[in-house]
Amino acid sequence: MKQFRRVRDITALMLYAIDGQVGSVQELYFDDHNWAVRYLIVKTGGWLLGRNVLIAPIAAAGIDETKSSMRLNLTKDQIEQAPPVEQAKPISRQYEERYYEHFQWAPYWQPSTTALGVPIPYPEPTPMSADEPIFSEPPEKSHLRSSAEVTGYGIHAQDGELGHIEDLVVDDEDWIIRYAEVDTRNWLPGKKVLVQTGRIEQIDWPSRSVTMSLTRHAIQSAPAYDPSMLITPDYEIQLFKHYGSHSK
Repeated sequence: MKQFRRVRDITALMLYAIDGQVGSVQELYFDDHNWAVRYLIVKTGGWLLGRNVLIAPIAAAGIDETKSSMRLNLTKDQIEQAPPVEQAKPISRQYEERYYEHFQWAPYWQPSTTALGVPIPYPEPTPMSADEPIFSEPPEKSHLRSSAEVTGYGIHAQDGELGHIEDLVVDDEDWIIRYAEVDTRNWLPGKKVLVQTGRIEQIDWPSRSVTMSLTRHAIQSAPAYDPSMLITPDYEIQLFKHYGSHSK
């Protein structure tokens, strides 16, 4: 059963491979066109001397609420063979192609696959070298962005500035970012609300700002969001009705 999770809650989970504990999620890489989560940036444990590696969401096998943990359908050895990656840098498509071939998965950009990708019958895994060209040049051509990077960006409503992005909310079934958590405290009295990512018109990376197709009043008057509470269907209906009444 799917559940909505804030990125900071996902990063609080301990990760387990098929054969033991591997580390924790540091942040997410998402596509800034459709808000699909493409990779988890995982900081591995002592057995890999604390490297950061990419793990695609297709490897996620489930989340155990009682143990605050996520299981991966990979072994420690499979993860160890992936080259390390630096955080907050655009990733090249050439690297992604080799990455999916290495793990024997169909890449997410193929028309015949699901959003997460599906297994494909490669004869055997293709080893990846530490010299693989990980990052794209020039970086502005990449649509993969860091969740840590966008957190804190200022909000530009239709009629002025309002607060900032506090966090992102992910649907953990299909790994799509559904909502941006907005802290309106820069416009008194201030509260936390959710805004559908479909209401985001533009992310301006150089100016660290997000433009929304809503007025300040529409955002400020939205149903309050309590991060400690589950996002229920009734709450989502309230949000859709509210923002629907403030559409252009």
